[in-house]
Amino acid sequence: MFQESRIKTVIFAMIMGLGLPSAVQAQLTEQEFQMGRARETCRNQAEQQLLTFNQVISTMPITGSGGQMTGSEVIMNVSRSGSSYDVRCDYDNATRTAIISNLPDVGNGSSSSTTRPTEGTFEGRGLAQGSVFGTERETEARLNFNGSNFSFSLAIPPGTDAQVNYSGTIQRLRGTGSSNPNTFVLQGRVRRFASSSDNLQVINATGNCRIEVFDARITSSSCNTRVRDSGTKFEGLQQF
Repeated sequence: MFQESRIKTVIFAMIMGLGLPSAVQAQLTEQEFQMGRARETCRNQAEQQLLTFNQVISTMPITGSGGQMTGSEVIMNVSRSGSSYDVRCDYDNATRTAIISNLPDVGNGSSSSTTRPTEGTFEGRGLAQGSVFGTERETEARLNFNGSNFSFSLAIPPGTDAQVNYSGTIQRLRGTGSSNPNTFVLQGRVRRFASSSDNLQVINATGNCRIEVFDARITSSSCNTRVRDSGTKFEGLQQF
């Protein structure tokens, strides 16, 4: 009896030991798993480029047509030659590769004292994907901000075919090392969202936008909210 009881106890303990990790793993969604892989790959890429990794600032999913997650955008703080920078790392789920962009030249780090604008209107033209734009469509981008508030829109000219609008508060407005005050990166917290798929009805939404402006032109953006089919990514055309 004692031996039988002991065997049952051991079997029960083995079942419990195997079951607990599975329960924990089940709580990790596919999106969270991919975002974690993106952070790890971006960190490795930084080290390969002889950058000292300091911390991850944010991780945002990148969605394609149909709202499917295609990758992640990781904002990291890294150091090089005694200066620190916030850089963007784009991770692709399919290829499992990462590309680090907007890395300033040596000597143009966070010590730059260029004054950034406190208000303004900036425009750009390029290709947008996600949300109402599907795989890729040519669009116009427009950014307005005043003080701590911003609004950002992407629209197919003349703006009546497909359009999305994001608005909210500015979390950070930083330079990229350039002496041009109209070259900066805006990171904002989305509070409201509107889409032409719903007649541009403004709804409350939470999310994030990251918008890059070079020489007063919008060169790229990545915005996501908790609203379904609201994620977009924009890349400006070089000739604009």
